Amino acid sequence: MTPTIYCGSFEAERYWRDPNLAVLPSLSDRQSMNVTEAMDELLFVFCNAGDILLTRNVMDSAQLDYIRSIGFDICTNRQPWLANAEQTTEHQKLNVFELFNVCSSKELLLQTLPEGSKMEAFAVLPGVAEVIQRHRLASRVPVQSIVQKINAKSYSLAMRDRLNIRNVGVIVEEIPHVIEEGSRMLRAGSILLKDEFGVSGKGNLSVDSDKSLLRIVKYLESQVAQGKAIRFILEPLLNRKTDFSCQFRISEEGNVTILSIQQLQNNGYAFGASFTMGVADLDRLLHMGYLDQMQQIGASLYEEGYFGDVCVDSMILHDDTVEPLVEINARKSMSLIKHGLDCSMVGDKRYSCLTQFTLLVPLDFNYEAVLDNLRKKQLLYDLGRLTGIVPLSSGTLISPKHGSTSSRSTKGRLYVAVIYENEAHMDRLITGLRMALSEAGLVIIA
Repeated sequence: MTPTIYCGSFEAERYWRDPNLAVLPSLSDRQSMNVTEAMDELLFVFCNAGDILLTRNVMDSAQLDYIRSIGFDICTNRQPWLANAEQTTEHQKLNVFELFNVCSSKELLLQTLPEGSKMEAFAVLPGVAEVIQRHRLASRVPVQSIVQKINAKSYSLAMRDRLNIRNVGVIVEEIPHVIEEGSRMLRAGSILLKDEFGVSGKGNLSVDSDKSLLRIVKYLESQVAQGKAIRFILEPLLNRKTDFSCQFRISEEGNVTILSIQQLQNNGYAFGASFTMGVADLDRLLHMGYLDQMQQIGASLYEEGYFGDVCVDSMILHDDTVEPLVEINARKSMSLIKHGLDCSMVGDKRYSCLTQFTLLVPLDFNYEAVLDNLRKKQLLYDLGRLTGIVPLSSGTLISPKHGSTSSRSTKGRLYVAVIYENEAHMDRLITGLRMALSEAGLVIIA
């Protein structure tokens, strides 16, 4: 059977973003970027036996052995795409598909791409169409300009109007417009300033006063003076109670298949955890026609020329108002990864949660020791137990250490799935995991 190749760069929005647009204030963090680049390991959850996972970095051998032991009989690259000596600042700006065309180990990677294989990208990024065409893979992807158009925050605003969904957002394209609209909205409370292609909590700024707004405007004015363009979304800061998202897939023929609805626990505006939505909330969404709205969004995206994975972010406010469309993400998502776990690993009378821990990682950290400790404590998921902790990524802990000499520790992140029987069982598993991480010398930050 011809394998499917899974590959991709997370935080895809930064590769879609127009470099001529002004940016909001943010902190540059290379360690955080290293973590993001290693998140492609999580794509193993979609793989069937014999499929291929291409990762930007080399997966730790202990992690590969573990995921194979729980039923993911996959192939993956065992050589880095670029030697350390070849890594440049310019290479770091490339997504995996662009990097593929310049990497020194390209010939080794080509051996793992049988002609006629299907490519499943995390997101349709610049370079993916060229890889598919050059290596005669059996996949089609939407036109890049269409993908960029529908992933812009302004497109989500236009979709709200098209579907007669309450639209509280305004597009601002000039500095005076930012001040005028921002000041007007601030009279009713705090506001949110959103980048067209903000992602994972970056590119969203909460503003609670005219003074704060003017500080941001001053930051933007310096960029305008350098020729950058202004294009942001302004919205009132809504009093959200629950975040959730809907995952669906649009076929090349235009059929929209709803895959799942997942409840979210966000850290600010960044992903924190994804878990199964409660029955009461789910029933309410079904009765109010939420899935019909998702079908309509899918049909509209297909009319634009898009097909593939979609994640629509939604929320429930404290007054129980449902905001069905916060933004459209035309790509795979963390909640789709959680759904993939549900399909492959979660049976009757069991539940799952996908979550993360931000950690300080000592330079002498040994990833295999964490697996061994979880195994000894009978916390590690295996095919005999069918519940427990499933570590989903090794590189997100190890990659930030590469090249680090000035610090005794670096900041990494561990993604895990918790497969449990009830909430008390989940709490015990997470408590045990926290203890195991501490015993491995890791310090939990969040």
